[in-house]
Amino acid sequence: RRRRNAQTTTRANTNRKKPKKTIDLGYYDEVIIDSDLEEENIRDDEGESSSDEETAEAKKLRLAKDYLKKLEAADKESSSDDDEEEDDYHDRISNRLQRERLKREGTLERIVAKSVADDVAAMYQSTETDTYTRFFKGHDLTVTSVALQQSTGECAVSGSKDGSVILWDIEKQARMQYLIEKPEKKDRNNRNQVLSLAMSDDGNYAAVGKRDATVTIYDLRASNGVTTTFQGHKGPVTSLTFRTQSHQLFSGSSDRCIRHYSLDDMAYMETLYGHQAGVSDIDCYRKERPISVGRDRTARAWKLAEDTHLIFRGGSQVSSADCISVIKDDWFVSGHDDGSLHLWLTEKKKAAASLTHTHGSCSTVGRGITALACLKGSDLVVSGSFDSRLRLWEVSTGLTLQERGIKPIGEISIDGYINDIAVGPRAKFCLVAVGQEPSLGRWNRVAKAKNRFGIVQLRQHDEGSNSSSDVDEEMEAMKNDGDDVNEQDSHSSSEDSDES
Repeated sequence: RRRRNAQTTTRANTNRKKPKKTIDLGYYDEVIIDSDLEEENIRDDEGESSSDEETAEAKKLRLAKDYLKKLEAADKESSSDDDEEEDDYHDRISNRLQRERLKREGTLERIVAKSVADDVAAMYQSTETDTYTRFFKGHDLTVTSVALQQSTGECAVSGSKDGSVILWDIEKQARMQYLIEKPEKKDRNNRNQVLSLAMSDDGNYAAVGKRDATVTIYDLRASNGVTTTFQGHKGPVTSLTFRTQSHQLFSGSSDRCIRHYSLDDMAYMETLYGHQAGVSDIDCYRKERPISVGRDRTARAWKLAEDTHLIFRGGSQVSSADCISVIKDDWFVSGHDDGSLHLWLTEKKKAAASLTHTHGSCSTVGRGITALACLKGSDLVVSGSFDSRLRLWEVSTGLTLQERGIKPIGEISIDGYINDIAVGPRAKFCLVAVGQEPSLGRWNRVAKAKNRFGIVQLRQHDEGSNSSSDVDEEMEAMKNDGDDVNEQDSHSSSEDSDES
């Protein structure tokens, strides 16, 4: 009985179910419920904030509408005809928008030569020109080069044979500081001579080329002065230029080489070979294609991306060029030591237009052109020599040969060698480097001249982008360029076939 009771008790204990372990999820349930509520609240808040915030597309649309309203208001104020047709009104607004776009891209052609000619004739018709031309002291010897900040025209630099470089404030017409001090007379030598200058469009950097074959870069934003000095040329650095709206620098030398630098990285990039004699001058516009001239009587357009270059020869009658200025990416002018002035198109091997003895002649030999500059993207060219005249030219870059040419539009009296020229924004003024001697030697001397940095006024008042005459002429040129693209292509192909 005891054994039977014990077995029954054991069997009952084994059949009895053990209570399962349970976890109190009350805390976690409470947390989960609260987080859900918070997420819903966050979504609601985000929806409200997103509805309040403006999307990028909506902002662009709003700004475009505001800009159109401003243009319409300005156009209504300038237009006095209330019965004007709606189509003409919309055409004028569209032309205005297209002009602004081309201006931002740097491809707008400005027609300024006629207005500059009228102002120069009115200002310099009397013998007293001191009101519109000012010359500043600071250099002891011949001023060889000038460079201007092209974006605003607020500051400029000038260099001289005495080895000094001066930074000028153009608005105040005063000297700011010496980038390179004048050495003592006992310490002066030919290797210290400054032969070329260049300044970036934003005014951050100034490059100085010397006879000692070095290119020195100055950061005008810093107070310590010199940033770096590039060596590598084996002869005097005769020319410097910046690519428009960039920090790409090109230097030409009498060693027949052109060196390429990137000032963003402060590094030397490459050397361009091809000239068979010293490089006289170099210039560059928007494209990565500098154009140079040398004593080998050639002009060369360097295609950096393709690692090739084009050669322009004027023929046996054309002498060596001393200076060059790029008007557009496809057009440039060259000034030669026999006084001839040539207009070139990069698609042609021969000059599109030529003038001889532009600065007069000494007996039977023409006076050489020592300086040449233009307002980029316009029809105005300025040249200088030692005939006591700063001469202004109007350049026509038409579609046909009959529409292309160079004609004089005015002159300004300046004594001495004009060794360098820089045209200011909107052709309001130009800077000149004047001296008794040419920049590269002493084979001639103008005794009555003075070694000065000069500012020559070209317009009586500031005719900015709001000037009605300039705006109309620019829009007309822009319209003609846009309508005649196909015609230009056909003319180019026919001329190519005729020339071949």
